[in-house]
Amino acid sequence: MASEKQQAGRALRRLARKNPLAALAIAAVLVIGAALGWFGAAGGGVAEDAAPGRDGQATIAPVGDGLQQAQVVRVVDGDTLKVSVPGEADATVRLIGMDTPESVAADEARNCEEGRIASDYAKSLVAPGQTVWLSRDVSDADRYGRLLRYVWIERPDDPADEGEIAGKMLNAILVRDGYAQVKRYKPDTTLHDLFQRWGDEAAADGRGVTYKWA
Repeated sequence: MASEKQQAGRALRRLARKNPLAALAIAAVLVIGAALGWFGAAGGGVAEDAAPGRDGQATIAPVGDGLQQAQVVRVVDGDTLKVSVPGEADATVRLIGMDTPESVAADEARNCEEGRIASDYAKSLVAPGQTVWLSRDVSDADRYGRLLRYVWIERPDDPADEGEIAGKMLNAILVRDGYAQVKRYKPDTTLHDLFQRWGDEAAADGRGVTYKWA
């Protein structure tokens, strides 16, 4: 069976015998369109919403507003998650703008009851298999290779809205409820002043466990 290109060529030749000028015009359009990519790939190309991955393979592009969808693999402790990002290997995410006491350090002497409480609270907010959305500030990763991110447990309509940050961002919820201390890790300080206000309020009200560190 003749290919689509062969069939098109035969049709163009028949038209040329009947109307040479029309055939010439169509041929010109086809040449220009192919050069400019008007017609796209015939099949097997990368989808428009895909982006090259680290290994050159296509991966799901971050969703709008700078958010990247991921799935929780496990909660490591109060400020660290393991997540699965579509098309990539599992990654460790360090929540930015805040810090919780140790609970799973190799040196057992560094672990404390407040750290275990903070870890349990984080686990009450996110669970394995849950969909979350990641957004970055300035840095991409720390020296340990952990992704530095704000983690949203619900996708925000407006990531800059204070109310949405307060109710949908895991980093902010841990600070507001008193289970994480505010930390200024430069250069990722966009939300520092907001977190500091919420952290001060939590400590003053005796919420969570952070008031014990004040």
